[in-house]
Amino acid sequence: MIFPKLKDKTYGYINLDLESIEWYNKNDIDLTKNNILLDAKVCQEFVDDIHQKYSLDFSYGGWMEERNHFLRGAYIDAQNKFIHLGVDINVPTGTEVATDFKAEVVKIGDDFDPEAGWGPHVILKNLTQSVYIIYGHLDRNILCAEGDILDKNTIFATVGFPPENGNWFPHLHVQCISNEYYNEIEKEIEKLDGYGYKNEIELNAKRHPDPMEYISFN
Repeated sequence: MIFPKLKDKTYGYINLDLESIEWYNKNDIDLTKNNILLDAKVCQEFVDDIHQKYSLDFSYGGWMEERNHFLRGAYIDAQNKFIHLGVDINVPTGTEVATDFKAEVVKIGDDFDPEAGWGPHVILKNLTQSVYIIYGHLDRNILCAEGDILDKNTIFATVGFPPENGNWFPHLHVQCISNEYYNEIEKEIEKLDGYGYKNEIELNAKRHPDPMEYISFN
């Protein structure tokens, strides 16, 4: 269970791109002007509105979804890389994050970027299946060290807050990396991105399998 303290809470899937269009229209916001959802505080209010609308305590979504509306004007806009390669789980700052499997901690990093980045992050090697998983936008108080072997259900981090979390609204980004692709990019792992090109969805789906196959909420 990835969030031990959220056991029995109500959760559901949401598509942030579709919800952002509806939210813009509801609030009479001109889609051609600056994207105010790039402001972490405004985006948190947006996510809170969605949770209230659907009576959710937290939500998830994003794997291989296109986000050209939700993230219009972000750093990925210039590259036209709008396909989300992981899953975003929208939970409050300070939510404890636990392992869903026995794992080795292979990397801990913090690429603080005031415009958007991974922020504090941890990469775990799943010791029961052939996949690595990166957990991004964490709090800087990481509760593990590189080389640690973590048993299943071990709390190893907490969800961070802006701007220290990469300057995103509070959420956990979970992204899988296949063994083959990790071995290919290990020496340049700092170049790993959370977004890809639309014409490479099939390739990226192989490189970055659906994280929901490896994590659970209850």
